[in-house]
Amino acid sequence: MASYYSSPSIRTGYQTGSKLAKWIKGIGIPLLLIGAILVGILQIQAPQAVGPDAPLTEFSAARAMEKVKVIAKEPHPVGSPAHAEVRDYLMAELKGLGLHPEIQEIVALDRHDQSWTLENIMVRIPGTDNSKALMIAAHYDSVPTAPGAADDGAAIAAMLETVRALQGSGPLRNDLIVLMTDGEELGMLGAREFMNEHPWAKEVGLVFNFEARGNKGPSFMFETSDQNGWIVKEFIKAAPQPIAYSLVYNVYKLMPNDTDLTMFRAGGLAGLNFAFGMGLNSYHTMLDTPENLDLASLQHHGEYMLSLTRHFGDLDLNQPEMQQENRVYFNVFGWKMVSYPESWGIGLMIFAGILFTVTLWYGMYHRRINFKGLVGGFMITLLSLAAAGGVITLAWSLLRSNMPADQYEATVTDPGISIYYFIGLLVFTVVMNLLLVRWISRYIRAENLWAGTLLLWFLLCVLTTLYLPGGGYLFIWPLLFSLVGLNLSFRMEQGAWTWVSALFAIPGLILFTPILYLVYMMMTLDVAGILFTVAALALSLIFPVCCRAVKNRRWA
Repeated sequence: MASYYSSPSIRTGYQTGSKLAKWIKGIGIPLLLIGAILVGILQIQAPQAVGPDAPLTEFSAARAMEKVKVIAKEPHPVGSPAHAEVRDYLMAELKGLGLHPEIQEIVALDRHDQSWTLENIMVRIPGTDNSKALMIAAHYDSVPTAPGAADDGAAIAAMLETVRALQGSGPLRNDLIVLMTDGEELGMLGAREFMNEHPWAKEVGLVFNFEARGNKGPSFMFETSDQNGWIVKEFIKAAPQPIAYSLVYNVYKLMPNDTDLTMFRAGGLAGLNFAFGMGLNSYHTMLDTPENLDLASLQHHGEYMLSLTRHFGDLDLNQPEMQQENRVYFNVFGWKMVSYPESWGIGLMIFAGILFTVTLWYGMYHRRINFKGLVGGFMITLLSLAAAGGVITLAWSLLRSNMPADQYEATVTDPGISIYYFIGLLVFTVVMNLLLVRWISRYIRAENLWAGTLLLWFLLCVLTTLYLPGGGYLFIWPLLFSLVGLNLSFRMEQGAWTWVSALFAIPGLILFTPILYLVYMMMTLDVAGILFTVAALALSLIFPVCCRAVKNRRWA
């Protein structure tokens, strides 16, 4: 009797089905992974700008832009005639809103012991039942080399539009202090002297500060005060389009950068800091004009300012609950955020350790993992990271050394140019690492490679949870999902579990994509080596997808 598989028609059908499955996998898995990256990128977007005909109780970027055009028609550093004109214009605008602004005139020394006469502009709008005052702050001076449309004219104009919109919706419970600081570009001098000398400083319960380090992109909350649990929870409730990552805040604390909020925090105030930072080529240059300012960025600034002022302006800002444990927070889908106490990170880390241990035991028990293979997978993953970081660092150093300094500066700070280098280096990193894994996978079982990779992820999970708690989420959640995928793969053949490994890598790609994009935009390709090493780490989650069947069983 003929074998079932000996029939030519059966064999042909089987081969056709096998080819179809390969085609589906070859197209479907890349589309799945690209979709995850796009979901991550969609977190980094500003809301659509609102036109001049918007209801008077809403924030309109178009209306605010008219004020930016006046504020930033030319550079207005401290002591210049243009600076005095901006001061007079802002005073007139506030008086035109029926308010009674004041000027705090101060003499302050900068870090070089040079004396400056500064004029903080401030106004206090009484509330109906004040607990503590809510303050919104931004600086109105610019550097001598820039008109300051984004830094910080956008925030000053947003203040005027916010106050106008608030007047149409009735008074707040708390007093509102509008503070337009002077001398920020000289070293936060106006903010420092406000905290040292003005009696209102002792009456503030919460402050929101607004900044810019570019002229486009979404405005994101990049800094909080300590014991931020209550503030972060209320921020997520109130902001219509929140973008914030506790990892960014943790890293920012380690950097030497300062804003006015630095002075407010030093004086004991709780607060949040907001900025948009794309279009870095405009920062402190003559490109920082109203014409180059992104209306969507201005809209995002203003929507934060108006919605948060309304929300916090009606809360009790004198309650003990304001001082709560710091929280981990991050965007997941668009403007949807996840938040939980930092202490949960320890529990999640312990759970990840238990799950990883059980996974290793299960894999070894069923002879899908062995110790030598685990170590090999770990070393291969380290090799892939070293290769990415080393090659990219070398390539970028060579490029920089063969390019005039001014041309290099324009290349890295202009997103219209640098994005092509970014995409090219990213594609190179992907191809290099996947080809490396494809070649090495002839000698190592895919499950060993997968387990070795997750061992590295677990170690990074432990380190970040203990020493960078706001950033632990970036490793905990991808690790947990991938461990589930690895456990499922033990029950499957290779053709099936490649889909599983891709599917369970999606959370990691979604979480890493916006962070990589923000680092690229905010720190430029000057940090290309670090940037693409991190990209290679995210890529390691899909190493099992690229593995081929083992040919040398001794190595496996």
